Amino acid sequence: MFILEWLKSLFNTSKAVEPKKVVEKSKTSVAELKKLTKQQLFDLADKKGIKVKKSGTKAKVVKQISSAK
Repeated sequence: MFILEWLKSLFNTSKAVEPKKVVEKSKTSVAELKKLTKQQLFDLADKKGIKVKKSGTKAKVVKQISSAK
């Protein structure tokens, strides 16, 4: 009997499994920003509501995003 109960407990799927919560980082480090492409930086700035000059260099865009936090 013990073995049957043990096997049933192995395959028991009635337990609810909580999904993992995704925590979005609010701050992105300068090193992480430098790894992104210029277009990805523009997308990130738009997502966060930061206005950046599209004609600026990548370094200037990184500086604008990091200083806007």
